[in-house]
Amino acid sequence: MTWRRWIRSRSALDAAGAHDRVPRPRVRLPRPPPARRRAVRVRGAPRAPLRRALVPPRNTQGILAVVTLIAFLLRRFTSVRTRAESAYRRTFWRNMMRSALTYEEWSHAAKMLDRETPHKASEGELYDEELVRNKLDELRRRREEGSLRDIVFCMRADLLRNLGNMCNPELHKGRLQVPKLIKEYIDEVSTQLKMVCNSESDELLLEEKLAFMHETRHAFGRTALLLSGGASLGAFHVGVVKTLVEHKLLPRVIAGSSVGSIMCAIVATRSWPELESFFEDSWHSLQFFDQLGGVFTVVKRVMTCGAVHEIRHLQKMLRHLTSNLTFQEAYDLTGRILGITVCSPRKHEPPRCLNYLTSPHVVIWSAVTASCAFPGLFEAQELMAKDRFGEIVPFHAPFLVGEEQSSQGTSARRWRDGSLESDLPMIQLKELFNVNHFIVSQANPHIAPLLRLKELVRAYGAALLQSLLNSPRWRLSIGAIRSWNSDSHWVE
Repeated sequence: MTWRRWIRSRSALDAAGAHDRVPRPRVRLPRPPPARRRAVRVRGAPRAPLRRALVPPRNTQGILAVVTLIAFLLRRFTSVRTRAESAYRRTFWRNMMRSALTYEEWSHAAKMLDRETPHKASEGELYDEELVRNKLDELRRRREEGSLRDIVFCMRADLLRNLGNMCNPELHKGRLQVPKLIKEYIDEVSTQLKMVCNSESDELLLEEKLAFMHETRHAFGRTALLLSGGASLGAFHVGVVKTLVEHKLLPRVIAGSSVGSIMCAIVATRSWPELESFFEDSWHSLQFFDQLGGVFTVVKRVMTCGAVHEIRHLQKMLRHLTSNLTFQEAYDLTGRILGITVCSPRKHEPPRCLNYLTSPHVVIWSAVTASCAFPGLFEAQELMAKDRFGEIVPFHAPFLVGEEQSSQGTSARRWRDGSLESDLPMIQLKELFNVNHFIVSQANPHIAPLLRLKELVRAYGAALLQSLLNSPRWRLSIGAIRSWNSDSHWVE
């Protein structure tokens, strides 16, 4: 039998008995686990990672760029936020300084503002730091050598108030202390001046010391306190003077006009213990204006005297406060120089600064009432003085008003509010007393916008002028003017 027949017979048998067979259930046996192969590691070959990365680094440069950008944005946002918070704190402390009622509040706000303001980065642009440091080193070297002659020679050679522009207002505005280098220089100068004064050696005679101090003071200059007018706002002068007295910083030269002259007169006629006790007890009861009275009284006073207030109440208060002292007597008593400005109603007479040099015998209460005689508020006043017998007499001799009025008698020279023409007598103080530094208490409200404008011009005016000069139009106009000048010169 061939194999083909065998296959056919076998298939036929299967087909015939397929319906007689019972199907067997198929049982699927689990596959055996594959045999673990032991990995053979070749020495020196790199190890394969145990786990696959969550995100496969297909573009590493892009991922690095994204991470760098995120870090930059976070840092930029953090720095912007920090600067904004610092600017907010600086604004807050500046407002606290402006609204401070006492010096302690102001000093605390100024101290906190110093912490928030990075001064060191900009201090070098405001003054000559190298010059001040070199001068400080020279002074220290002279002191270590111990020769008084060398110290005197060095200080007389180059002792200036504004050395290297260290009196720049931008260095001291809103700051509790001066920069450290300037403070060290001032302390060194003070130490050496005390060494010269307290030295008991025979190297310098007493006459030489006095001459050195006198000449040095004249070269260094003086400081003056100026109190402006301002009507009822002049009460702010009390706080300024009170703070200077408490900290022993009151200058010897004091000048003012109008309501500021009242405080100047009080300060210049009292010794130091009397001044301290005055600000502790007496200044609360000051009242210089009388009661206006009824409407008919005011109208009658305006029609007869041309003023709303009666001047006699102010004169009475000032006589009590100044004790009928003259400018010369006040200077001899306290050593302070008092200056009060008055102006004349006459057309060609300039304002005057009354002091112990120009008007030594004028009584102070008379000068103050004349300086407070604002038109419409008080009537113009005549200056009174003491003669050589101590009697109160008119300071100026009376003169005739005119030829046609000679039969009616004479008229006195009267003076009125000094703030009308010379509110702050800076020029007169510079000429008479060598003053080159001023502490000004300005109470006039209409002056504040002008001071703000001055600060803006000082801050941005130079840059604006420089940009204007560098502009092409300005250069073109300058070139045209020069060519026109050259042509006109050629024609002539």
